[in-house]
Amino acid sequence: MRRLFARAWFLPAMMLALGALFVVWGLIGRGPLNYVAAAILLFSAVRFVSTTQVQSRPVSGVEEHLTAGGVVVYWRPGCQFCARLIRELGSQGRSVPYWVNIWADPESAARVGQYHHGHETVPTVVTSDGHFVAKDAETYGRAKAVIGRSKPAV
Repeated sequence: MRRLFARAWFLPAMMLALGALFVVWGLIGRGPLNYVAAAILLFSAVRFVSTTQVQSRPVSGVEEHLTAGGVVVYWRPGCQFCARLIRELGSQGRSVPYWVNIWADPESAARVGQYHHGHETVPTVVTSDGHFVAKDAETYGRAKAVIGRSKPAV
């Protein structure tokens, strides 16, 4: 199941399909609450579409990128904090970090676990100086600043 959700497009696509199903149920007279459910699902799908706009890379290139002065961001599809970081970086900033999907690569999940005492806490921003989790306004600002000063991923 984790392998299925590792695809960034899967969660928004599933939400869109379920939202459309609830709209259809509402149209055939199954009640107005179907429209509410459809609206919630469609809104959620739009919020997570931004996660499909990052290029996930293999964990094997992490050390080389860090040595060259880059920033690595460990993330996973469906993570609201990851989606927020991706949205806040904007279209220009999304191409700068070296994105690693922890659900697509078991070795990357193990690395994140080493940073956080066995927990797969994301988004974890890693630089040559250390690491931190982007989880609130202060750390999102810190992540944007660190990413803005780093070397873009190639």
